[in-house]
Amino acid sequence: MKKLLVITLAIVSLVFVQCKKANTPEQVTEKFISAVQQNDFEVAKSLADSTALETLNMIESLVTQMGETITINDSIIPDVTDIKCEDMDSQDMKKCFYTSQGTQNYVELMKIENEWKVVNFPKEGDNEPLLEPSMDITEETDTTTTDTIVAQ
Repeated sequence: MKKLLVITLAIVSLVFVQCKKANTPEQVTEKFISAVQQNDFEVAKSLADSTALETLNMIESLVTQMGETITINDSIIPDVTDIKCEDMDSQDMKKCFYTSQGTQNYVELMKIENEWKVVNFPKEGDNEPLLEPSMDITEETDTTTTDTIVAQ
């Protein structure tokens, strides 16, 4: 009986350690982009730091200032594939490329207190805007005429 208990504790410890190690740059990239695609900003912010966190807070602030609410959309199936990470200036910085909706993009991650956090991701004007505001822009034509007077 005692041997069974020791084996059970060893298995539980192994599972716990494996779950704890589930913080690879690739996993964080997939979770972060999936959360953004589903408007789950709480999860996205828990995986972010630095500029990425500021950007997420700014997006939330702009949306609420416009009188809108951000609701999590679980019906969206996240589309994040082909994740490949490479070292940047140091081993504690990674640039992770991924494909989403047929377009390749990237996020930048930094190891902070032994956890990978997204510190930068594309915004509007970069490769792929994460949120695109819907605006109808109409061009007005000038209908005024100008008469020319010639002095003689």
